[in-house]
Formats: sequence, C-alpha cells, structure tokens
Amino acid sequence: MLITTIVGLALLCTAAVLLVPRFIGPEAAVRTYFDALADRDATKARELLADGSAIGQPGPVAGVDERADLSLLTNGTLRSPGYTPPRNLSIERANWTGASATVHASYDFGGPRITVTLPLMNERGMRGLPSWRITDGLLELRLDSAATGQLIVAGSSLPMATARSLVAFPGAYRVTLPEHPLYRAEPVIAFAGGAIASPSPVQVRESVRQDVEQQARAHVDGCARRNQLAPSGCPFVASSSVPVKIVAWSIVRYPELSFTLGTGGEVSVTSPAQGVAAATVVRSSGAGTSWQETVTFDIRGTVDVVDGKAVLSIAR
Repeated sequence: MLITTIVGLALLCTAAVLLVPRFIGPEAAVRTYFDALADRDATKARELLADGSAIGQPGPVAGVDERADLSLLTNGTLRSPGYTPPRNLSIERANWTGASATVHASYDFGGPRITVTLPLMNERGMRGLPSWRITDGLLELRLDSAATGQLIVAGSSLPMATARSLVAFPGAYRVTLPEHPLYRAEPVIAFAGGAIASPSPVQVRESVRQDVEQQARAHVDGCARRNQLAPSGCPFVASSSVPVKIVAWSIVRYPELSFTLGTGGEVSVTSPAQGVAAATVVRSSGAGTSWQETVTFDIRGTVDVVDGKAVLSIAR
C-alpha cells in the first residue's frame, strides 16, 4: 500500500511538472505561440493572444487598434509559400510577477537575430489553473504604395492605392505584383516589425518593349511609303518655303521609345530622342531638280492588351 501511494505521488508530481510549463509558464506560452507559427496554424496562434477586452481595449486582439487591418492573420496567409515563420527561437529571460509577465525572446531567418519583448497576462485556464495570453504579440507590416494599385502579400491580394500598414504575425512575407502581361517587378521580402517594403521598380517586360518597337517602326515605315506631304495619321509632315510636291520619304533615324507605368497600371510611350525623316521633293511646277527636306518627329501613345498581346495605340 505504501509503495502504491509513493508511486502515485511520484506520478502526480511528474504530471504537475509537465503541466506547469505547458499550461502555466509564460515562457511556455511564448514557445507555443512560435510553435504555432512554425506549424503555420493561425487559429492556434490567435488563441495565444489575449482579447482586447481583457486589458480594457476595444477590438478583437489586445495591443492592436480596433481599426487595424487584420487581413493577414489567417491560415491561408501562414500556409502560403510566401510566408516564412521565425526560426531558432531563444527565450532570453522572463520577468514574472503575479498576474503579469514579460518574456524577452529572439529569433532569426537564417541571418541576424531579431529581438522582441512580449508582455503576457494571467487568465484562468484548465480546471482553475492559470493560463497565459500574450497582450502584444503582433507586429506592424508596412508596405509602400504600388503603381499598379495592388500587391500580393504571402498569397493575399491587397489593394494598394496608397501606403498601407497591417498587423501581422512575426515572420517574413513575400511581396510582389499580380501577374500582368505588360509589366513585372522582382519580389521583395518584408519583415513584420521591419522597414517599409515595396516591390523593386516596376518595369515593362522586355518582350513588350520589343513588340511595341516593332509596331512603331512598322507604322513609321508605312507612313514613309505614302507619297504625301502630310500623310494622314503619321508623325511627320513635310514643309517648304516654296510650293512643292513629294517624290519619296525615307527614314534617317527611328525615334527612341521610353515606357512609363501610370498610377492606374497603364503603360504610356514617349520619345525622349526624336526620329528623323527626309522628304525628297520637287517644285510643284515640276521644274528644276529635286532636293531633300528633313523633319524630326516622335511617337506618343499607349500600350493595351488585346487578345493577350501588347498593342500600341499611337496618339494622333
């Protein structure tokens, strides 16, 4: 009987030792929180965060303004390949006084370590045991505005007409543009709690540039084949101090094209370096020899997608 009692007490003590770090200790709550992030389980991670009402704040999450954008606090975001959870968690120290605690921790993403200070509060848990909840466990994710008006953040599409700040779980988030046939940008990694992030400069795709340049040249060549002083819809016009008629046009130099992405995602085309056309003319009377008049011209217009292809519309 005595042996049975001793064994029973030993098992009870063992269970108590196991329960304390799992259900009571603030350090264990922090570890469980980061374990949930590593498991990409937003539901479980949210359960480790105190409600705003628990500390007298409005809103569903303590430490976060009730108007804060919570759109990234989802299982879909954490399970996206674009999210990288913190690694190598280390609890540096913990201060525990009654119903409150502060845990100082650090983690990394394979580079320099990032330190965080997490305040916690004691709530009643299982069978009356204390339970710890983090009262400020989210970080700010700051994103710059995108010229296209939209960004993809860890798989979530977000309108981005202006700079935007969201609350996010600790982690790294891949930020890129939606796929588009006209332009692209290299993705960047935004760190929750880090500097403001935006995709690299948006650039018109090289294939689009080549297609549009070919279309511009074809348009200019078509204009040159028309033996008119002012061919309709064309970027160049011949002029002379005496009445003349055209013999032929030739293109001396094609204009250089520049591409600009507008605030709404539209692509415009201008000519920073003008083209040159030469008009071979003779007097209207037909008397005398021919000569050349040279004129400069440029190309201006917009590029649209028609049936999946880039099409240049030249301004008249």
